[in-house]
Amino acid sequence: MIDPLYRIATPPTRDMEIEIIETKLLNLAIDGDEEAARQYANMFLSRLDWERIRSAEHQQQFVDQAQNAQAWLAVNFF
Repeated sequence: MIDPLYRIATPPTRDMEIEIIETKLLNLAIDGDEEAARQYANMFLSRLDWERIRSAEHQQQFVDQAQNAQAWLAVNFF
């Protein structure tokens, strides 16, 4: 789940996109895709860093990680 403070910091459309990316990665990881599990873990850790520190730099790192995961999904599953 995305906490309320996160929603204030990023546009709602981006929130929705990130949730979709996380869900797809998690489902693939549950099905045994090791790279999806790595992508999900990287996103999760990036989110934790940002939520803990709340800096613009960490927020951008999280968004960048989400974009990397989205690109990986696009190449491998669409």
